[in-house]
Amino acid sequence: MDDEAGDGDLLAELAADLAESVARRYRVDRADAVELILADWRRQPKLVEAVSRAGSVPAAQRLRAYRDAAAATKRGIYHQLRRYRVQPASFDDALRAMSALEPGADPGLLGDAMLAVAAEHVSTAERLPHRDEFLAVLADAVGGGRRVVDVGSGVLPLMLPVGWLGAHGVAEYWALDKDPLAQEALRACARIGADGRLRPLEWNLAAGWEPAFAAGLPRDCDLGILLKVVPIVARQSPELLPVLAATPANRLLISGSRIAMAKRQDIERRERRAVTRFCADFGFREEREFQTADEILLLAERR
Repeated sequence: MDDEAGDGDLLAELAADLAESVARRYRVDRADAVELILADWRRQPKLVEAVSRAGSVPAAQRLRAYRDAAAATKRGIYHQLRRYRVQPASFDDALRAMSALEPGADPGLLGDAMLAVAAEHVSTAERLPHRDEFLAVLADAVGGGRRVVDVGSGVLPLMLPVGWLGAHGVAEYWALDKDPLAQEALRACARIGADGRLRPLEWNLAAGWEPAFAAGLPRDCDLGILLKVVPIVARQSPELLPVLAATPANRLLISGSRIAMAKRQDIERRERRAVTRFCADFGFREEREFQTADEILLLAERR
């Protein structure tokens, strides 16, 4: 038993040491990193045995088995942080809990359930610490417009307080995204809220706008929302930028990240370049700029 305890202590020391460097580089808490690392390593009996034979942290860190495991674990954490649903099971649990509510449910219960789902989706989770600040920007951009189209919405509408759309004059909020689980969450919210304002629409940018119009999207929305979409499309599928530019609204709220999704890296300058280049290339005039803790947002108007 003493040997087993000693082996566990040694593995924990190695995990704590690696977690220190992981937490410095990636957007993950040190304690969470330790848990992730240990969970991974304990599933590798050959690594556990090699560490046990090494007998000390310095000796174990010189082992090829340890170096390979450490590199693989860091890659795994990085890729996990880049997933929109960091813990898919937690997202599914929150979605099931919200979906269980009946139409016209108590607004407090619905609001809590919406935020629980939003907290399990990276794009909204990172906005929650400064939710009020973000909502103020969004309210300014909406400006009483009745029709809003959100391109690549994820589960953003779940961040909005119950009744927010009506209070700001929005009659139709079209939430477009290709992620079927995000769309399932929005459909559940629309069914429970039962006021007809939230209009989820599963849609792929590569398909162009005609399928969205055929599904009911108006051709003349008051505001288009493109949050953190333009820089990603510019990097990954630049041929689709003209489709984004054809978003059916003369005013667009366009944003870019200030901090990388996974790494502790300032990317504001890169993201700003992508957004301003998009505006210049496709004839949008920048009206106002906003900033939140993790996002730069430009309100632009079609010339």
